Amino acid sequence: MRFLALLLNLLSRRTLEGSHHGRFIFSRIHRRRIERHPRRLAVSPLSAEPLADDDPRIVAFENDLIARDDLENPDAPRWTIQDRIEENRVPGLAVAIIEGGEIVWTKGYGVKLAGGDDAINADTVFSVGSISKMANAVIILRLVAEGLIDLDADVNEYLTSWKVPDNQYTHENKVTLRAILSHTAGFNQHGFGDFQPGEALPTALQTLNGQSPATHDPIRVTFSPGEKMDYSGGGVTVSQVLVEDVTGLPYPEAAHKYLFEPLGMTRSTFVNPLPASHGDIARAHNAQGAPTALPRGWEAMPEMAASGLWTSANDLSLFVLMLMESYRGESDFLPQALVKDMMSRVPNSWHGLGPRLNGEGKTRVFHHGGANDSYRARIEGHLNAGSGIVLLTNGTRGIELNREVRRSAEDTFNWTVKEDNGAYSPPDFVE
Repeated sequence: MRFLALLLNLLSRRTLEGSHHGRFIFSRIHRRRIERHPRRLAVSPLSAEPLADDDPRIVAFENDLIARDDLENPDAPRWTIQDRIEENRVPGLAVAIIEGGEIVWTKGYGVKLAGGDDAINADTVFSVGSISKMANAVIILRLVAEGLIDLDADVNEYLTSWKVPDNQYTHENKVTLRAILSHTAGFNQHGFGDFQPGEALPTALQTLNGQSPATHDPIRVTFSPGEKMDYSGGGVTVSQVLVEDVTGLPYPEAAHKYLFEPLGMTRSTFVNPLPASHGDIARAHNAQGAPTALPRGWEAMPEMAASGLWTSANDLSLFVLMLMESYRGESDFLPQALVKDMMSRVPNSWHGLGPRLNGEGKTRVFHHGGANDSYRARIEGHLNAGSGIVLLTNGTRGIELNREVRRSAEDTFNWTVKEDNGAYSPPDFVE
C-alpha cells in the first residue's frame, strides 16, 4: 500500500526533471557495455535489470526522502527529490544508481540555471572537484599496467620538466606515486581555489613553483614520505606533470587516450576553462542558489588532476562500474591485481591508490567526494555487494542534498553499506 500511495503521489506531481532518464539512458549505456564486453552479461552472478520510472523502488527513491535533521524521527515527513532540491537551494542534481553489478538508473532533476527551464539530464556535465583525483589515479594505473611507470619508484626518475626538491625529509624515503595517490607523500597544499571568468590561469609548473597567477606557496615535501597522511592536491599536481612527461601529451589528451575514449566517457574532459561549445553544462550557483561565476557561468580549475574534471552522471557510472568489475576480474580495463592494490589502504592512510576505503566484506566500499566553489559531487562503489551511486549537484549546498538522496537510495535498495554506521568515517589516526 505504501508503494501504491507513493505512485499516486508521483503521478499527481509535476516534477521538473531531465528528459534523458530511466530506461532510455540505461539502454544506451547497456548497449555500449554489450558491445565492449559481450562475454560478461550472460555469466555475471550479479545480473540486474534496468528499472522503469514506475518501478516501486524508483517511486520510493524519488518520493520518500527524509530531511537530514529528521532521520531519528519515526514520524518525519517524507519529501520528493524536487522538494529537497528546493529546500537546499540547489538548482540541479544528476544521479546514477548501480545495483546488482549493473547501471539500473540514471536521471537528472531540476535545472542547469536557476530561473530557467533547461532541465538537467544524465549527460549534463558538472564540475566534480576532487573526484578528479580518482580519474587521475586510474590514468596512472593504466600507465603502470603498460609498464611505463612503477608505483614504488622515485617520481624524479620520471619527471623531466620539474623535480621534487630534495630536502631533509626526502633523504631516506623518496616520493613515490603510491605515496602521492594515498596522500602520504608529505606534500603541502591541501587544495586550490577556483578561478573566476577573466582571471589568468597558472600553468602546472607555476602551480608547483608557487608563481603568479598561482596564489599559494611552492609545493614542497613537509614530512618524511610514508610517515602519515596529509591530503594534498599539491602532490596530485606533481603526478599530473609526471603523466604529461611520461606520455608526451598535454594532460587532457592523456586522459582522453588512457581513460575517456577506451571507457566510452564521451562527455568528460579536463579542459579548463570548459568551453561553452562543450554544451549541456550545469551552471554554477552559490549558497543562496543564485547564479555565480558570471558572465560565463562556471569557474575554471587549472589544477586539473586535483580538481579539474568535468563529467556527467552517465560517464561516472561507467567509471564506478568499471572499477567494481575490474576488482572482480570481470573487466580487462585494468588488471585485477592492480585494482585489488588500489582498493587496499596504504599504511597510515585512509586511502588506497586514490579512493577512500571503509568496511569489510559486504560493507567494503570505495568512495570520494568533490567540492569546488559552486559544485558538490560524490561517488561510491560497494565492491562485494555490487551496488553504488553517483551524485552531482550545481550548488554550494549540494552536500546535504547528496546525503539525503544517497540515504533514500540506501533505504530503497536495502544496502548493506550504511552511512550512519560509520561507512564513511575516517580512521582514528587521520587528523
